This record gives sequence, structure tokens and C-alpha cells, in this order.
Amino acid sequence: LLQYHFFKIRCADNSMSALLWNEPPRQLCISRSEIHVWRLDLNTINCPKDLGSILSYEELKRVKSLIFQCDRYRYQVTHHMKRTILANYLSCDPKCLLFEIGKQGKPFITNLQNFLSIQFNISHSYNLILIAITLKYPIGIDVEYHNKKIPLDKSGKIVFSPLEKVFFSLLKCHQEKEKAFFRCWTRKEAYLKAKGIGLTVDLASISIDLNEFPVRDELKILTPEKEEAIPCKFIPIDMDSSYITAVVATLFFQKHLSYFDAKYFYL
Repeated sequence: LLQYHFFKIRCADNSMSALLWNEPPRQLCISRSEIHVWRLDLNTINCPKDLGSILSYEELKRVKSLIFQCDRYRYQVTHHMKRTILANYLSCDPKCLLFEIGKQGKPFITNLQNFLSIQFNISHSYNLILIAITLKYPIGIDVEYHNKKIPLDKSGKIVFSPLEKVFFSLLKCHQEKEKAFFRCWTRKEAYLKAKGIGLTVDLASISIDLNEFPVRDELKILTPEKEEAIPCKFIPIDMDSSYITAVVATLFFQKHLSYFDAKYFYL
């Protein structure tokens, strides 16, 4: 690896500072007061041909099961990146990392190796791969590539809670409606991924703050009997205009946010 410098920015209140994706330090470290978000744009790298050299038997088996070459390539890069980054935090051989799968399919580092209690979550869409990392408390991330062909009003009936439908109906501009839809989708999916339950619940039964910069550090679970407030922190991440991304932290005290570009591992 090259000699890296380290740069950190902090999220103040509910607004994001100007987002800078930086070269990571040579030796990675993280504290409980930090969230690290990593990105990798497949258009910016020339990956080595031996991507599979550090993948597990199960991961290689999954690669072979994928039909399209682009999906096989993205999967290999994603899990090579996952192993490379997590092993650096843990100062171990990336090939030796062992993962277990939770009841709903969320992977985690086996407890015997995870002396730092690292929590991570992965999301990818189109050519972008993102990994969110923190310690001890679960975290979720979701990224969606804008699909202009999505029928917003029809899809919104499935995704929006009653309160969100009112918010959506008051928006006049199609562009704002599109952003609100993807904002809703990514925040809800990031929350479900943080909880390790995936898309197994009715999205309309979850009600969130759809403002660009959320003013409430909570979401609401709606049932016929009651409405339950769940504390969490929604962290919007500014990407280019083609993507909308959200990170959800289940422990929402003020955290330092660092943003790293994983392309430097592949130079």
C-alpha cells in the first residue's frame, strides 16, 4: 500500500459538512465515537486479476452461481474490499477472516476474531459499493441508483406510511418527489439492515422523517394497536446526483464521521 494520510470531518447537529472522500491511513483504527464510511466506484479502479485469492470457499461458490460477468465482478470486488478493510482494522490476514450469518442473513465477524466488536454493513447499487463501520452497536447503510422509470405514485403506496403520504402529496416538483421517494426507501432499508431483519416487514408500517436533513432522531413503528418511537440517527450522505444514500446508527450520540475512498487499495 501507499503511504496514506488521515483526514476526519465531524457531523454537527443535523447538517452534513462538505463531504470529502479521503485516502485512508496505512493502519486503520476506529473508536466507539466514530463511524467510518467507505466507498468504491468500480469506474475508478483496475482491480487485480486474483480478486478471488482471499475469498472464502462459500464466497467463491457464490461467485460461480452468478450468471452475468458484471455481477460476478462486482461481488468479488465487494468481498475483496470487505476483507481487505476489516482485516486492516483487526491487523490480521484478510484471507483468514471468518464470518457468520445471522438469522435474517446479516453477516458478522466471528466473535473469536472480532476483539474490537466491529459492526459493519455493505450496500451496492450499479457501480458504487459502500461499507459503513463502527464499533459495538449495529449500523446500516443503503445506496440506490436513481431509476427515472420508477412509477413514484404507485411505488409510494407500498413504501410510504400515512404521514409520509401527506408529506409526499405536498411536493410540487417531480424531482423533489423522486428524492423524497429514494430518501424514504434508503433510510428504511438502512434501518432494517442495521437491525438485521432486511425487507421482511411492511415498509408502510415504518414512519420516518423525510426532510433532507432529519430533525428527529427517531422513527415510528406503526401497528393497529399502537405507535412506538424507536431512537436512531439518520445520516444522509451526499453523493453525486445519480445516487441517494443513507446511514442509520442505532446509537445516536454525537459521532465523528470519516469518509474514505477504497480505490487507494487498488492503485
